Amino acid sequence: MKRLELESSVSTPHILLDADKKRFLMEGKSFPEDCKQFYQSTLDWLLEYKKQKPASFKIKFNFVYLSSSSIISVKQILRILMTYQSEGIDVEIHWHYDQDDDDIKKTGEDYRKITNLKFLFKENK
Repeated sequence: MKRLELESSVSTPHILLDADKKRFLMEGKSFPEDCKQFYQSTLDWLLEYKKQKPASFKIKFNFVYLSSSSIISVKQILRILMTYQSEGIDVEIHWHYDQDDDDIKKTGEDYRKITNLKFLFKENK
């Protein structure tokens, strides 16, 4: 499976989806001009990767800012991961947040409630 890597910019996060090395992460600021377009390659990659039926999937999220449209896009990503889980793939979300960033922490907690995915919360030092 081809690796997907999107370098961060002023308004977009770094995204790495590397099946060979089992490294999956999204980090940084997310407020792209066209959220739907920006995240489409990530959604497509995740749908394609699911066809490989991995035993598990662990992804690290470490956002410092999420716009309202980015919150919706991340929810779409989590919905795909819910389908992983429903097909027997062990999904684990590592949700990182800055010590003083209650908004990002609460966003992760809200995602956990609506998805029932396994979330592990880690405060950045």
